[in-house]
Amino acid sequence: GLMLRCKIFKTTKGRLPVSKLRSLFALIAGGEAKPNWQGQVNVVFTDDRSIHKLNKTHRGKDKPTDVLSFSLDPPESPSSVYGEIYISVPAAVRQAADYDGTLSDEFLRLFCHGLLHLFGYDHIKPSLAKKMQSRERKYLGERYWC
Repeated sequence: GLMLRCKIFKTTKGRLPVSKLRSLFALIAGGEAKPNWQGQVNVVFTDDRSIHKLNKTHRGKDKPTDVLSFSLDPPESPSSVYGEIYISVPAAVRQAADYDGTLSDEFLRLFCHGLLHLFGYDHIKPSLAKKMQSRERKYLGERYWC
């Protein structure tokens, strides 16, 4: 079985698609993590103000964003925190409206994106972005990208 675990936290109101988040985590970690990795990934659903502060402090960008990922410990023991993902609930609400999708879908899309960053994917160069997008498509299914 998979040794990486996912813990979900929220600092805002509203329902989260918890079981879908968990099964998406299992799918992505199953495809990306090495078999002997252990520890946990924390996912924090938060507000614009908190994510703005994190974005400014850690990335020097003075604005809110939708999702941030931070790599922390090497995944070597059950007590390791491999990484943390922060998702802005208000940003997800706005983007779901823009994309004409459900809020639940947008949470899953952002979670997938944040998780792939933790597993080493990036989109700084077009070639890397393409690889990351094909991974997102694979894990989320085609419905997001039709």
